[in-house]
Amino acid sequence: MNPLKRWRWWAVLALPVAVIALNSFGPDGWRDPLVKLIWLSWTAICVALAHSARKALFDYAHGREAWLKAIQHPIGAGLAFLGLCFLAGVLVLAFTGFARAQPVPAAAQTLAPLVGQEIDQHWPQAPRRSYVGALIEKESCITLEHPTCWSTAARLKTSREEGAGLGQITRAWGASGALRFDALAETRAMDPQALQELSWDNVYTRADLGVRAILVKLRDCHRRFERLGIADDMARLAFCDAAYNGGLGGVQQERQLCALTAGCDPAQWFGHVERHSNKSRAKWQGYGASAFDINRAHVRATVLLEPRRWRYAQWLGV
Repeated sequence: MNPLKRWRWWAVLALPVAVIALNSFGPDGWRDPLVKLIWLSWTAICVALAHSARKALFDYAHGREAWLKAIQHPIGAGLAFLGLCFLAGVLVLAFTGFARAQPVPAAAQTLAPLVGQEIDQHWPQAPRRSYVGALIEKESCITLEHPTCWSTAARLKTSREEGAGLGQITRAWGASGALRFDALAETRAMDPQALQELSWDNVYTRADLGVRAILVKLRDCHRRFERLGIADDMARLAFCDAAYNGGLGGVQQERQLCALTAGCDPAQWFGHVERHSNKSRAKWQGYGASAFDINRAHVRATVLLEPRRWRYAQWLGV
């Protein structure tokens, strides 16, 4: 029988492929409710792959024949049929495990309850809780196995700049040695009561304050864009991530550039504001990428469901 005429092939292969293909276009804002369906689709594809692998490995073993013979002689043919089912089950588990593999750093698993608690207390309206985990990973993890990954001890220090802790809170000095800016002081001023204990003396030891500072900074940014009329959660998330990495003033300038360009919507990041910037396109020495490339890559690495957010959805929520 032609397999294309059988409903099971369409159910476990064609329809899931269509869903996954649809999900691959653009940011995942309106698609978050479909997350479970997407992974169900991947699982269905795994079933199809397992079935194909079983047929390829044992082309001489036919489940239909075994089933028919099992009706006539239950013992021998029945055991053969159960063997085929067992093999198919093992293959399904193997393929599904590969599709769902999302390594989570051990330190992230330890801190996840704290992060969830801080979100509930200081920003329960956070539009994408998993984004907080993705941001911490992006800021603190050189690799997922690095000792400072998800560690309050994460530090980036040069002669002019220091980035500290889970969120790489930054301060910088000018050529004369005078303090040029202090993001810790700026963030603390956004919510003096919640961050009254935060200081440069404990930024490398207090995980709760480090996470709280991230949330306060993001919350303040989201409120600013809400007042500007940006109603789309994903757009605000993208704008605020770009601001977290490159500064709020730069994002506002980029929105203005977008507004002056025909066909560009200053209320949308992906495909619109992200294409317009005065940031340098020249590669920074020691970084291998320009300020523009670093900023845009930061947004796509943390705001979209893949590659990082999905890793933390099971711990923090989508």
